[in-house]
Amino acid sequence: MKKKLLATILTGLLLTCTACGEEESVLIPEVTGSPIESIQESMQENVGTETTVQQETQTETVATGKVEIATEDFEGSSDPENAEREYTYTYQVPTITIEGNEEAQNKIQKDLNAYVETFLDSINNSDFGTVYEGEMSGMTSYEELSFQVIRADDKVISVVWGNEGYNQGAHGWYIQDYRNYYTQTGEKITFDSLGNGFRDKALELVTKKAAEMQATDDCFYPDYEKSIKMVVLDGTEDMDAIYQEIYGADIAGTGNGPASPTFSITEDGFVFESGQYVLQPYAVGIIDFEIPASDFGDALAADIFKQNIR
Repeated sequence: MKKKLLATILTGLLLTCTACGEEESVLIPEVTGSPIESIQESMQENVGTETTVQQETQTETVATGKVEIATEDFEGSSDPENAEREYTYTYQVPTITIEGNEEAQNKIQKDLNAYVETFLDSINNSDFGTVYEGEMSGMTSYEELSFQVIRADDKVISVVWGNEGYNQGAHGWYIQDYRNYYTQTGEKITFDSLGNGFRDKALELVTKKAAEMQATDDCFYPDYEKSIKMVVLDGTEDMDAIYQEIYGADIAGTGNGPASPTFSITEDGFVFESGQYVLQPYAVGIIDFEIPASDFGDALAADIFKQNIR
């Protein structure tokens, strides 16, 4: 399995120029070490035809600072000798470097690796890969895992995984899964760590924005308000409890596990996401609620923004 260096993302700015207008030089780190090798080894045990991706010379993003994130692309497919499953897949593997802070770096890297490994396990150890017949005989099930940096500086690292695919049904899926970390410690950012009352304030602000959107665009389900809590999640919640609260114990089901964070952190605020079928029908797409940090007032205590933004 060969590798492809896609991108280098350094701290802070997701731009090619500084605030003073001076263009920054492109830095492409050498990607080495166990994060990639461990994932390669796990794939070699299960995948029939892991294929090669050519190296690309251009970088996607350039910035400055002490945080460096590089991504590599991989692709593969099902074993051609297995007549019961047929699929293709692609995925990106990020490697993070935090200068002078190996402990935080390793903590975040471990979490990112675990996410990729879970993705690969879901392909290898499931019935994914429908063999299509008849009018659909030319189709192939696929799944793609992408990775994007939203913010990376000396205070916050905010990233998003994108999972897109198709495996039977009326349409495919696209899911975004966010991860937010404190750069200095490598700990995940929770609402409690952001400030007392942050969750309640976020619910209040998202509810207000949703009402404004509904009044002008009528884009949500008629009873969307009962599901607002599913837009404001930090990953510490029990989804069984939330589903039972919203839908009732009889239809909520069990075994849903912990929630996935639904928010990202930008340089000037927060973005909360309503994914497919949460507040709105599939055809509407994903809806983001952008809220400036200043709107949170005293509910935001964590020092993660510049003073002029607060």
